[in-house]
Amino acid sequence: MKLFVFEREFELLDKFVKKINDWVNLHKEITIVDYNFGYDNDGELQTVVVKWK
Repeated sequence: MKLFVFEREFELLDKFVKKINDWVNLHKEITIVDYNFGYDNDGELQTVVVKWK
């Protein structure tokens, strides 16, 4: 299993989610196994770990 980590640094949530969706759509040949989400102390989404094979 492989991991790819997206970290949100000073960007809007919509732009961050679009970046993740674009990456997933670009790599149609892989199989997404799971997503893990990390939040900061304010409850804002900060990291997304994509597990794939």
